[in-house]
Amino acid sequence: MKTLLQKLVKENIHLSLNEGELSVKIPKTGVDPGIINEIKSNKQELIAYLSNLTDPGKAEIPSSTPQESYPLSFAQKRIWNLCQMNNGSEAYNIPGTMELGANLDIERFKQAVDMVIDRHEALRTVFKVNEFGEVRQYILSREDLEFEIDYFDYSSRDDKEVRAGSDIDNDAFIPFDLEKGPLFRASLFKMKEDQYIFYYNMHSIAADGESIEIFTREAMAFSEMLKAGAEIDFPKMKIQYKDFSDWQSKRLAKNELKEYQNYWSDHLSGDLPLLDLPNQKERPKEKTFSGKLLGTNISIESTKKLKKFVDEQGGNLFMSFMATWKVFLYNYTSKKDLIIGTPALGRDHPDLEGQIGPYINTIAVRSQVDPSENFLQFYNRVKETISKSYSFQMYPYERIVEDLELTENRGRNPIFDVLLLVQREEQILEDFQLAGIEKGTILEMGIGKKYVDTIVAKYDLEIDFRELGGCFWFNLNYNTDLYERDTIEDLMISYRKQLEYILDNYTAPINTIPKLNLLESEQI
Repeated sequence: MKTLLQKLVKENIHLSLNEGELSVKIPKTGVDPGIINEIKSNKQELIAYLSNLTDPGKAEIPSSTPQESYPLSFAQKRIWNLCQMNNGSEAYNIPGTMELGANLDIERFKQAVDMVIDRHEALRTVFKVNEFGEVRQYILSREDLEFEIDYFDYSSRDDKEVRAGSDIDNDAFIPFDLEKGPLFRASLFKMKEDQYIFYYNMHSIAADGESIEIFTREAMAFSEMLKAGAEIDFPKMKIQYKDFSDWQSKRLAKNELKEYQNYWSDHLSGDLPLLDLPNQKERPKEKTFSGKLLGTNISIESTKKLKKFVDEQGGNLFMSFMATWKVFLYNYTSKKDLIIGTPALGRDHPDLEGQIGPYINTIAVRSQVDPSENFLQFYNRVKETISKSYSFQMYPYERIVEDLELTENRGRNPIFDVLLLVQREEQILEDFQLAGIEKGTILEMGIGKKYVDTIVAKYDLEIDFRELGGCFWFNLNYNTDLYERDTIEDLMISYRKQLEYILDNYTAPINTIPKLNLLESEQI
């Protein structure tokens, strides 16, 4: 981003925001078309950058007044409420593993983890209902938290992989006690003299995916400093998660996010579409979290074509996957009005960098498919919608749900039932060996899941793309109370085939794409 901004200054190109839209002013002498393509490709990031500069809410987040307890953020409130449902709590566990190599100093590593817990209050937080019936967050000392890392030495066992996998899987979705804590469990498994597995499990009310990256990065950094006997030199935390919660509540109370509220009220106005796929089972009256995970790849040829399409048309890969899935779902269901959710980091305030806590927000991307237009035209509209929506990402999804005053449907998520994301490279923390895997097959447990075999489903469908071994792979996490495995396998195969067709015919009208019938996808 810094390099691009320097290039724009050099070329006398001026950027500004006009009601959330990116405005570009170029010199009369013109500019290199390549720079314009760079602006298009980085539009979302440029809007976020300019929003940071122009939003008065980007002033420093103040520390909250010391109290016995603190209010919950909107994200925490929603997670708390969902955890009161049947099996809701374990659905919000975040289990994972990382492999540690030779020369691990176990005691210093444990000490390093304690230092991270000391540093981030979110890892020492519990939640209780006070005498007024309000759920509040309470910050414990590390001593009162009573957190310990369990240690298992399986190095002499022949079945070490099976035993460690079983232990991890058995723990992965044991519910946390949100009132007593800790909301973080960890184990260290010795597999060989030079190989250890560090297993961690955090609850979503205390952390998110970005938090786990921060946790693992800091734990390893502290461990190396301790082992080397070096001075612990880490920047002091400016704020903690409770300060963000307090700041968020006050901004909303003062109506500082009215423009954001208006955008989402307009974007999600009217009757919201419900999505049900062919061959779907009868939906339970109360939402369930029973899940399975399958994975497969997109061919190398299609991967190359998709990258070329994005390079030529601007935008990014996430936008292309969002657009192709929407056309695919239209073709499956004939629904023209479609909403798919996607996670946003929710950390575009500079004070939130390096923070552990549930900052992640959710964006609802709504699009109307016009069957008479071609895919390229639809893609360009999706691009614009996503770019604009991301510029309003700091407005809490949970507040949007409140604003819309939706009729409660306990069998569904509010607003949307399908989530789509593209993994960033650094978020793929677990090793995955592609050797011996035949391309085009449907893989049980998907791509990138190691040791954890139990799967929950927060949504009807969650689609997760990442690039490995020269091609794109995607996992499809589905609710087993809604779909049979055969239905999901066919969905994945059909999407793969339709993507190939779209990439070869993206200037043809959408209504000319061959129709798909569930379990009859071979017609493409």
